[in-house]
Amino acid sequence: MSCTQIKQLETLLRKQLTKKTIKNVNISRLTEPGENFGSIMYKLDIVLSNNDNGTEEILQAVAKTLPDTELWRKIFNIQVTYTNEMAFYEIVLPTFLEFQRSLGINEVINCFAECLAVRKNLLENSDIIDDDAVIVLENLIPKGYNNIDRFKGFDLNTTKIILKDIAHLHAVALSLKLKDPKTFDEKVKKYCHVYEVPKEHNTNNGFLKALIAENEECRQYVSRIHGWGEIAKSPPREPFATVVHEDLWTNNTMQKFENGQPIGNKLVDLQIYEYGSPAADVFFFIFSSIPLEVLKRHLDDLLHFYHESLTSLLKKHKCDLKFSYDQFLEEMEFVSAYEFGHALLFHIIAVNGKKGGRESSEEIPSEDKFLKYISQPVKEKAWYMVKECVKRGWLK
Repeated sequence: MSCTQIKQLETLLRKQLTKKTIKNVNISRLTEPGENFGSIMYKLDIVLSNNDNGTEEILQAVAKTLPDTELWRKIFNIQVTYTNEMAFYEIVLPTFLEFQRSLGINEVINCFAECLAVRKNLLENSDIIDDDAVIVLENLIPKGYNNIDRFKGFDLNTTKIILKDIAHLHAVALSLKLKDPKTFDEKVKKYCHVYEVPKEHNTNNGFLKALIAENEECRQYVSRIHGWGEIAKSPPREPFATVVHEDLWTNNTMQKFENGQPIGNKLVDLQIYEYGSPAADVFFFIFSSIPLEVLKRHLDDLLHFYHESLTSLLKKHKCDLKFSYDQFLEEMEFVSAYEFGHALLFHIIAVNGKKGGRESSEEIPSEDKFLKYISQPVKEKAWYMVKECVKRGWLK
């Protein structure tokens, strides 16, 4: 889709245009190259005119469109991921909110952007995702939300506010599953799809092993290092399986700060959410996106904080499921075979990849080029991950 045109925008936004007409649209690129590969994001400033009195207002939105090359469309399996992300905003999230309100919960889940419109194509009676597919969301930036500097990572307080929202997502889905399994299956689980890394793109074992082998203490564990997708995910385990985001790294969250302290968080990019262990999100987020100095001092505190947040939220949803801290740690061990390689790769390539990096139209660089540009601090955290996970039984 062209940066300068979104076809039939007025029809797309008809729910937002009651007694209003689009007077002008300014469309510009929202994200820099190298910051997002699963989509192209555009900023929309839409001037609306009131049909009754002629007053004008600006609707500030963002449009999520398809990656611009077949390579990335294949990697992200757009027919599945875009369909399911649209379903999350149109079906899954409203189901969660309706369930929470039926329980009398006032503080409903509020960590997602408002969806203004979705479209799969301009065809009649077709569910095919094509070049005219688009998801239109509220623009969170004018409301004070931004991505933090991924090179700096999250401090302790910001990490906690994100973990609490992750726990909220897990808790509402888990409670709905146990209290109303029919609704959960028909309106939630139906749209959860296990993302599989394309086989031709999961050959990242070599440079990961080479990086780990640079550290004398870690060298003995090189045989345990596997690239993302080289080890298959284990099937979900009951009764704790829930909806997991499965892509929670720095750029897929946005925070709002006041006087230097985080007061709000939003989770974005719902392309590959699935049905699985809640520990998968915790493991991947903590090890991919939290700075080394925070992990060294607060890893156990963060694990306890997430667990306490989850169990507290389950109680608020009148869910009497017993989920002890030891059981949570068992889940962390359960997901570690897959999530370690996932987190390690994203720590190196996504979180700490070059800013203003390659366009999505470029081929994926070779492994030796990746290794050449890895900084010492990035290596230090990778080595910490190995040693810490070996110690905890999370790297076998």
